Amino acid sequence: MVSAIAFQTRARTIDHLGREQIADVPTAISELWKNAYDAYARQVALHIYEGLPPTAMIADDGHGMSMSQFIESWLVVGTESKAAGALVAENLRQGLSERPKQGQKGIGRLSVAALGSAVLVLSKQRNNNFVACLVDWRLFENPYVFLQDIRLPVVEFSSREDLKVLLPQLRASIVENLSPEDGNPDRAERLRDAWRRFDEHEVSQDARTLTTSTQIKTLAELTWDVELQLGDWPVWSGACPAGTALVMFDLNSALTAWVPGQGTVPSDAQQSSRASLVRTLSGFSDPYDDQVDDVLDYKVIVHTATEKNVVVGREAGYGIGFLHSLDHVLEGAFDEEGIFHGRVKAFGKDIGKVELTPPQLQPTSSKDRIGAFSLVIGAFEPVARSSILRPEIHASVVERAQTHSGLSIYRDGLRVMPYGRPENDFFKIEERRQSQAGREFWANRRLFGRIAISRAANPNLRDKAGREGLIDNTASRAIQILMIELLKVTARRYFGGDSPVRKELLPAIEAENDAAAEAAKKTQSRQLAGFRQIVREQSARLDVALAKSKATRAKLDVAVDIGSANAVWNLNGEVDELVSERASLRVPPKPKKLGKFEDVYRDYRDRYAEMAAHVDGLRELWTEAASRLNAKPAIDVARSQLSRNQKAITDQLGKWRREIETLLRSEFKRIGDKVDEDAKEYYKETASLLKGVEAAVTPLRVAIEEMDQTRERLFLRFSEVYEPYHRAMKQLSEGLDLDGALAYAAAHGDTLERRLEQVQSLAQVGISVEILSHELHTLDRRLAASLEALPESVRGLSAFQTAEAARKELVERLRFLSQMQIAGGDTREKISGIDIEIYLVEFFGPLLSEQGITLRATDAFSNAAFFEFPSRIFPVFINLVNNAIYWVSELTGSKEILLSAGHDTLMVSDNGRGIDPEDIPSLFELFFSRRTRGRGVGLYLCRQTLAAGGHKIDYVVDQAKKELSGANFEITLRSGFDA
Repeated sequence: MVSAIAFQTRARTIDHLGREQIADVPTAISELWKNAYDAYARQVALHIYEGLPPTAMIADDGHGMSMSQFIESWLVVGTESKAAGALVAENLRQGLSERPKQGQKGIGRLSVAALGSAVLVLSKQRNNNFVACLVDWRLFENPYVFLQDIRLPVVEFSSREDLKVLLPQLRASIVENLSPEDGNPDRAERLRDAWRRFDEHEVSQDARTLTTSTQIKTLAELTWDVELQLGDWPVWSGACPAGTALVMFDLNSALTAWVPGQGTVPSDAQQSSRASLVRTLSGFSDPYDDQVDDVLDYKVIVHTATEKNVVVGREAGYGIGFLHSLDHVLEGAFDEEGIFHGRVKAFGKDIGKVELTPPQLQPTSSKDRIGAFSLVIGAFEPVARSSILRPEIHASVVERAQTHSGLSIYRDGLRVMPYGRPENDFFKIEERRQSQAGREFWANRRLFGRIAISRAANPNLRDKAGREGLIDNTASRAIQILMIELLKVTARRYFGGDSPVRKELLPAIEAENDAAAEAAKKTQSRQLAGFRQIVREQSARLDVALAKSKATRAKLDVAVDIGSANAVWNLNGEVDELVSERASLRVPPKPKKLGKFEDVYRDYRDRYAEMAAHVDGLRELWTEAASRLNAKPAIDVARSQLSRNQKAITDQLGKWRREIETLLRSEFKRIGDKVDEDAKEYYKETASLLKGVEAAVTPLRVAIEEMDQTRERLFLRFSEVYEPYHRAMKQLSEGLDLDGALAYAAAHGDTLERRLEQVQSLAQVGISVEILSHELHTLDRRLAASLEALPESVRGLSAFQTAEAARKELVERLRFLSQMQIAGGDTREKISGIDIEIYLVEFFGPLLSEQGITLRATDAFSNAAFFEFPSRIFPVFINLVNNAIYWVSELTGSKEILLSAGHDTLMVSDNGRGIDPEDIPSLFELFFSRRTRGRGVGLYLCRQTLAAGGHKIDYVVDQAKKELSGANFEITLRSGFDA
């Protein structure tokens, strides 16, 4: 007799279909975002929250689910709606046009198990109540439990306040699956036996590990306050009428890697997890399709105690326009026959249309064929010298390529994983480069682009169960072969080292870039030399003008004292001359890098400021005296001044006009002579070819070819001379300030070069400090043990006592350093001004005494108190006081450092020389320093460290706010002082 028996389903089936199937965390997030897209959401976001423990939430504003839909769809694996391609009712599309479905198997929701051990699902449909369900995915890890025995709590409620009451009930219902009391003795017995057996199995594997059942109970017993997370869900806040939120607990380490101080993986693994998530999700929707209005807005947002940071999102400025701006572009489409029709641009030049036939016939059966699909690829030259991009643009493209490059695949506008990741080489790009990098050209790290397929045109290109790529079938292999052939042919024909296009275009580009770089270098050198010359030439005139201003002031003081209106009036000419001289003694924009000439320039600047102040005071005093003494009728004084000023301006303009006209005439003649000379060059080089043809010595074909080559070569040579000249003249005619532009460019370039060198230095310093700290602690323990082992007679010697004291002082210094670690290893605590003062006195006590420096604090500072990480506060004061000690130590008289407090502010002041006004804008920049052998790191780190806690630090410019005459630094606390 034949028996008919159904399959028995274990609960672990859910685990197999969900957490164990999904490729990785970014892919899981992508699947859940695609669910939001299918729900006609306009926006979806992953929020990651700092906390103990950290939590996360995926929230959207889609159509949501009613109670019946949640039970019949979300809690049913492999729903028929996805398999049959059922349409979403128009009233649920929220005004959007119909979207092609992204989900295929109805199991995408199970991806959430890969993100966290438990999830609170909340959903709301327009004009319906909220629906809530709590799932602990670890219930499905027990291989002894039958699926039908697991019961998930689902509840419906109307008010947000109801959730606080319902949440404990949901948690209790989850724990009930471990030891049920629902009146069903068979189910209760099966579950108790299943969890007993599973507990025994886990203990036998590792007795130290908490069993799964204990973990489920522990999580349920934690205090769950989900108001913080739900506040970021637009439905909960009332901004949207419908949507779904998944609040996750006990997170995957790939998510806790974003939370400071959390996660158990090493820091390099955390960085790898972050990079993978950013690279995968940054291109979630097709950035190169500018024809689609219905684009899902997506974000990954990390929330800390002080800020929220968007780490992934759609980025403006990196769409199809960005791709078209690159050195090389390949754009077009394959038709159903596998023929490619498109256009090619190489080195910015449009090469024209291209048509390529496939290397083999395409599959034609309904189960194997591929349909039409489009593509666009942009690539850049790795070396700036070979690129058409400006150096600063090229640098930004190279930087972007570190995290966003690669050739991705998009189905109906959303990304198909894992194509485009560095580790994926579906089109064998890197494999071909290993054999001949120059010829094959294409490289994942220097190209951006996508292949666009659709479910309608390519139904045979289906995802694997784990969404880790397309199923390996005839259709996927066919598209792979087409793309490989296209990339090989275009590389060898247009872009690679052996291509005729590269050989033709690259030399001119490199020559132009070399010429531009050389010209910029020469211009910068000339500008620096010119600046030095101007300062030197005007230095003597400045001394004369300063002396003259003082002499004129003395005459004016005498005239005012005796009340002589005529004497005052007669000095008007001298005052006007000084005003004109002040204007003429200004210097052009200062180059960023002056080297040893910096001191000469600063001396000139200070003397100029003194002279300008004298002249301003002189003009003000003369105007007041002339008016008070009625030297002339007011209208006559005004007319005279207007006339004098008009004459001064007219004279100066006339002078500039004459000088410019002289330069232009000279330049016009020089250009004319050079053009005449260059015009003869072609005839000189090709005249002999005519004679060769006439004498039948040179074939006509050869002669014409050489003539054309000579023309092209001369065109190139002359364009390198006249085109830049023409552009410069045109920019001058449009009012460009070349001095200012060149000064900025030179300063920017110098800064970047210097920072590149010093970043490596700083990194090495950090590594050295870390190693040194560890080694010194180890050596101290060895030294202490060795000293302790010495005979009692030796330990009584004064030399031994001195050595022991030095060792203890060294240890004390190391203890101070330990408080200067990055925040995260310590906890926030109440810090008072007196704590800071004691800390500084202990740290700098011997040095302050040795230098004769007084460090004191006001009562307001000593009494101030606030909550913060010690590691965010103490290093800042160490840096500020250390700098103050350096600058006041050069004084010969009183040396003072003051700690004071204002309204929610702390201040460190000294009576040193203060900060040069010209240095203030650069004061907190990395590597900026005026100290001898200074690294320029301290103040930069002060600002960054304080900013991490929401605090600010500024240099006080307002004299009225300064406590002492020198440098004054003010720290503004985010939350003010503690009461």
